[in-house]
Amino acid sequence: MADKVINYGASEGFGAFAGWESHGTEDTTNKTRAVATDDKGDEVASDLHDERQEVSGDYECNNDTNEIPADIGDLVNSLILTSLNISTAEGRAATMALAGHNHANNAHADTPALRKGTHGITLAKCFGATDFLGGTAGDNASCIEGSVAITCEHADQNDGDGDHLVGENYGAKIEARSVWAGVPSVVADAGWDVTVETDTDENTGFQKTTVTGMKSLAMA
Repeated sequence: MADKVINYGASEGFGAFAGWESHGTEDTTNKTRAVATDDKGDEVASDLHDERQEVSGDYECNNDTNEIPADIGDLVNSLILTSLNISTAEGRAATMALAGHNHANNAHADTPALRKGTHGITLAKCFGATDFLGGTAGDNASCIEGSVAITCEHADQNDGDGDHLVGENYGAKIEARSVWAGVPSVVADAGWDVTVETDTDENTGFQKTTVTGMKSLAMA
């Protein structure tokens, strides 16, 4: 008996991006179920509505020349991108995680386009840590971990049958976190609101500085 025909390997839920390889996709279809009950509280009828597709995808970088989705809230491979996370660290390749959705009824499309925010984040190197906050190391520090989360909120309105009618994006923002060995001379570039700055040390290790910053993104 021959092997069954079952897909092997990772698909690309958000499509292909130069300099990245897909490491896995989760594609979920959700429906809301409404019920009617009788005089004893038992179910006598049901209705499925508001079908929604939720997709998340993980990618790993393999090239210093790479492509990152430029706009949060944009339609990417027929999905509204509402979350983009990049993680970097010493001694490993960068990873990227994307999340978004669409609907079976009145699906989001290129026209009319929803509001989106251009983040300007780039990844200059595939391997090693990147300080997305744009700090300055100085003479006695080096960034050993760096991550950035770019997100927006999304509101949907259903019609009288409980199916999707219209949606819009709002509240775009960026949050970045950097871990330094040592103390950087400048923890973040201008334009970031530094919300957390932590210095740690230990008896068998070196001093670390952890910095978290946030800023809003204009949407249009």
